[in-house]
Amino acid sequence: MKKLIILFALVPIVLFGQENNKVKFLELNIGIAAIDGYDFSDGFPGASFLFGQTKQFSDNGIFEYQVGIAAPSIITGKVAVGYGNLKNNIALAVRPWPLLIGPQAKIGNFTFSFEVGTDSEISFDAGLISTVAYRWTIGGKKKNEIKVINE
Repeated sequence: MKKLIILFALVPIVLFGQENNKVKFLELNIGIAAIDGYDFSDGFPGASFLFGQTKQFSDNGIFEYQVGIAAPSIITGKVAVGYGNLKNNIALAVRPWPLLIGPQAKIGNFTFSFEVGTDSEISFDAGLISTVAYRWTIGGKKKNEIKVINE
């Protein structure tokens, strides 16, 4: 157990202790949740607007976080670790509130997720959530892009 705790303590240091490529974004999500069970037959709609950042920490490794406002849960956030690059990747995502876990795929500006919860209060009574999102990249341009524009 101590080794596992040490591993979780060192992972953020390794991820953030290096100079990496990163992209900041705004994301608009729409989705459906299976409330009080694991069946979408009585699905409940939801939406969120998030700020996030994806970091490329190795040739094929990405780390991502998001935080923002949501309906009906008021606030939400998510962290993900996965395989790919800044434009296209697949990751395992954990949402601390409401508590859900599942795969997330990013293809260009679109993101798709399918998450499983506990069907209890900690998961906002959701057993399943499926979302589709669109991302807008924000922030500064790369130095090479700025140089080309100024010439």
